[in-house]
Amino acid sequence: MTSTLNSDNKPCGLVLAGGRSTRMGVDKAELVHPDGRTLAARCRDLLREAGCDRVVISLRHEQEIPAGLDGEEIVRDPEGSDGGPMAGILSGMRLSPSDDWLVVACDLPRLDVATLVNLVARKTPEEKFLAYRSEFDGLPEPLCALYSHTALPILEQAEADGFRHPRKILMHHGCRLLEPATPRALDNANTPEDWVNATAPDGGAVPEWRAGLHDIWISPGNDFRGRHERGRLEHGIQRLSVVECVAGMGLRGDRYFGYKPDFKGQVTFLSAEVVDAVRKHLSQPDLCSSVFRRNLIVSGVELGEWKDRRFSFQGVEFQGSEECKPCYWMDRVAGPGAEVFLSDHFRGGLRARILTDGILRCSE
Repeated sequence: MTSTLNSDNKPCGLVLAGGRSTRMGVDKAELVHPDGRTLAARCRDLLREAGCDRVVISLRHEQEIPAGLDGEEIVRDPEGSDGGPMAGILSGMRLSPSDDWLVVACDLPRLDVATLVNLVARKTPEEKFLAYRSEFDGLPEPLCALYSHTALPILEQAEADGFRHPRKILMHHGCRLLEPATPRALDNANTPEDWVNATAPDGGAVPEWRAGLHDIWISPGNDFRGRHERGRLEHGIQRLSVVECVAGMGLRGDRYFGYKPDFKGQVTFLSAEVVDAVRKHLSQPDLCSSVFRRNLIVSGVELGEWKDRRFSFQGVEFQGSEECKPCYWMDRVAGPGAEVFLSDHFRGGLRARILTDGILRCSE
C-alpha cells in the first residue's frame, strides 16, 4: 500500500495521553499492555511504524510525564484548559501548522499498525479529515484519524465558538469514513472491564447471553414521550416472533428506528422475572408485558450488570448504555405503585445500542 503523501510530507503523529481516566481509576497512558509497553509508549511506536518521523505526546498542563516517555517531545494543553481531546489536538497541530497530523488516543489497546498505515495511504490531498467508521454506531472515530493542515482553521473556529466535539466537527464537514482495516482495532478501554475484555488472550471475545427471549414488541409511534399533561396517544403495539436488528438504527419498524445518531435507546430490554414480580406486586396475574413499552422481554440475565458493556445475544452484538427508568405513566398503564416498584435498580430495564445487523427470534 503506497501513501498518497510524498516522502517529504509525512504526517506528524500525535498521541492524546492527557485524559483524566476517571472511569478507569488509574492513568490509562501508564497501563501496561500484554506486550510489555505502556499504552502511550505503544501508540508512539505504532505511529513511528506507520511512517511518522515526528511523534508528539499531548498532556494536560499539570500532568506528570507518563512512565517510559522521558525524552519524548511533549505538548501541553493551555493552563486551566478543560477542552478534552479538542484541546490536545489543537495544541499539537499548532506546533507545526503546515503539516498533516495522524492523531490517536492512547486508550486503544487493540490498535495495530495496519489501521494507521491504511489511513495514511487513503488520504487524498483535498481532504481535511479522514477517519474510520465506528463499529459501534457507524459514526466517525475522531481519535484515530488524519487531520489535514487545512483543517486547523476549522478547529480553531470551533474552539472560538465554544464547540469542543471533534466527532461532530468531522460529521459537519463531511469527513469521508473508511471501513475498519482490522476488526475491533479501535475498541477503547475506559473502564477496568473494558481493559480486561480488550486484552484477554482470546482477543476479547464478546460475552454471549444465555438468555430466553419471550416477547418482542414494537410500536410505530410514541404514546408517552412529550405527552406530559396532554394524555397518551394510541399508536398501538405489535407483538412479533422475529425482528430485524439494524446496527446504529434500531429494530426495523419500531418508533425509535433511526431516531437520531448514537441514540442510547435503539433497543430496550426488560426482565421477564421483573414482569412476573410486577404482576404479583399489583395482584394482576394477567398483566401483559406490552404495557411496559419495552422491546425485548428476556429471562436468565441480570440486566443491571450490562450497562456500558458489550454483549452478544442470538448472534447480534449490543452495547448496554443506561438504565431504562420508569416514569409516572407506569402507574397509569400498569397500576398504582408500578413506578416506584420499577425504580429499584434496573427493574425498569436496560437501554442499548445495536452494534451489528442480525435477526432475533422468540425462544418460545
